[in-house]
Amino acid sequence: MPPPPPPLPSDTVPTTTRASHVLRPHHILLLWILMAGVHPLDENPMPQKFTLSLHRILLDEIAEVKPPRSYWDILGDLKKACLSFHKGPAKELVQALGMLPQSFQTPDDLSNFMQTTPILFLDRDDEESARYWRRSLFGYFCHRCFVTFTKLSIAGVARLHQDFLEWLKFKADPRFITPPGYAPIRKDLITNDYQIFKTKYDKREYATAETYALFMKGVITGDSNVANEGLRRFFEQKFHEGSDSGLRQHAMLNLARMYYLRNEMVACKKTLEEAVTTSRTAGDNATLQHCTSLLHRLPVPPTERGKKPIINEIQPQMHPLEILHDAKKLLMVENQQPLSAAFEKVMQAVGLYDHYIDVQGGLFMESEQYAQHAVQSVIWNLFGCTKLARIEEDIVISLTEYGSEDNTRLSVTLNRAYDKARQGHYVAAVAGLLEPDVWRGLNIADYNLWAGEIWHILALRASRRGQTRQLKEYLIPRRPEVEYAVRDYQWSKDRPMGSLIRDPLHDVLMMRRVDHAHTAVDQLLTALWHAEYQGRYALYRTAVVLLADVGLEFGMTNWSRRILDEVMPQIMSENDLEQKGFALFTLARCVIAAGNSSPEALRESIRYLEEAEHSFSALDMFTAQMDVQFLLSVVHHNLGDAAERDKAAERHESTRVAREAAHACIVEEWIEDVWSLVADVGIAIASR
Repeated sequence: MPPPPPPLPSDTVPTTTRASHVLRPHHILLLWILMAGVHPLDENPMPQKFTLSLHRILLDEIAEVKPPRSYWDILGDLKKACLSFHKGPAKELVQALGMLPQSFQTPDDLSNFMQTTPILFLDRDDEESARYWRRSLFGYFCHRCFVTFTKLSIAGVARLHQDFLEWLKFKADPRFITPPGYAPIRKDLITNDYQIFKTKYDKREYATAETYALFMKGVITGDSNVANEGLRRFFEQKFHEGSDSGLRQHAMLNLARMYYLRNEMVACKKTLEEAVTTSRTAGDNATLQHCTSLLHRLPVPPTERGKKPIINEIQPQMHPLEILHDAKKLLMVENQQPLSAAFEKVMQAVGLYDHYIDVQGGLFMESEQYAQHAVQSVIWNLFGCTKLARIEEDIVISLTEYGSEDNTRLSVTLNRAYDKARQGHYVAAVAGLLEPDVWRGLNIADYNLWAGEIWHILALRASRRGQTRQLKEYLIPRRPEVEYAVRDYQWSKDRPMGSLIRDPLHDVLMMRRVDHAHTAVDQLLTALWHAEYQGRYALYRTAVVLLADVGLEFGMTNWSRRILDEVMPQIMSENDLEQKGFALFTLARCVIAAGNSSPEALRESIRYLEEAEHSFSALDMFTAQMDVQFLLSVVHHNLGDAAERDKAAERHESTRVAREAAHACIVEEWIEDVWSLVADVGIAIASR
């Protein structure tokens, strides 16, 4: 995911353009609590624990880092804080707060109360100081509310009083119904009758963030109409006294980022080209750098196939995530770069991140801090060092927030679930992704990744079990908008993956199915060379096993066993069950062939075959399991062990029955339930 757009520069939007203060009902409630519960300092009889809870509630509300809570929520918190005090001033304060509507029956009661608030922040004389310093958080809050109230007209005070009383009775959910007194106020000289004193900034409507929040809602829910309208309305607002806001490049960058998240690359490229021109004209180097970096992220178009991707050079004001994205470019097989080059980019990103936060004063985001660990886990997996990859994943999982919209945590969770499915734990992998903590904070773009990973797990299970009807008739028609290669799950001569390693290996496996693997030696050696050069040792081990299998066809039995013996310690330590089962099955055949089917060689091969059978059984790979069981029964027959031969034959028959039943099943009930739940989650996200 691309980094968020840069904040609006301070020299472009001066601080005087901030919206003037509007007095809301919850401000009156907080002033009353400050007056009755905290003032005066020397004579305050409140218990220390209750006072601490009171200050925490006030700080949380006055800071305004989240929407204000209702009167009943604040009253409930205070009741919980005084549960241990059955009588005394704390109990009296809560009782008085519960009868607050009776204290403000008329607008005069509200005016009289507000006239007493200056004692909270104004010194009476040199000896008697105010309760709060004027520059403190509480003092500034009280002073600001008092000044705002002083500017109100008689009609404005009456309206505020009416809204306050209705707000005290309001119990509905503010997410769906606007509470009384919180409707937007238009600053119109003709209809503005609520202020008797009007400053310069009370007479004009300046920019607010509500319309940008509407744009972000459209991005999250995937509603392009809402997003476009919110973005247009936001940047059409008045930011300063000039005729030109100078922020058009920011609007174009936000629009391009939305197109990028929705995979509309043509529209994204056109928008970015316009944003680059606008940024250069405005002299906005920070936005220009973001636009250029996002332009370099776009995939190479089909008309320019073969063109190498652009690798960013570290520049001032460049975001560290752009360097991490360069690591992704270097991980593409077709770019023919060793994995060590990707590690170099990760180290550059780590150094740039420290400089970005400490020197450039960039905005700290927790997901960006752990992004380099997520990238390292992917690289270690490609290296074939899964245990190191698990360590990097554990760092991200343990130090990021549950249920958040963190794309880094989601990526690691999806990768871990697919690795679990590769080990045969399909149900556990899907169940882990269906946990509410995984999908609760997703936007529509990340939802596609989440749903796509569940689809890949179900497709992997169906392809291994030989359920071709389920794959073609149920899963493929319901595939989300995610990357998908036909050769990942089906035998196909057409539509290659575009990989210099996996495509040749796929061709070798297809020829092996018809006993003509010896005709694909060139493809196998090509894949082997690229895998070794690029450091992709997981694929390299598979290629070595295939090479040993081809060597058996040429009668090179001792050589095949020798190269397998060299690579088997790596395969056994990684414990990839599919790779291990195939390697053990091939090793057993090499042992038998190299020993000329002697009793010693047959006995040695039994333990390899039994372990291979166990691996394929855990993966539900019925066809491969039947091949192992057939060879195992032949080995026992040649050794004269009829009992073990019959047991292996019975297991072979039961596996065949299971394979036929799986092939006949179009769709299983639990898969339908899973996919129905995935659709319901998508509906809930889109209808936020």
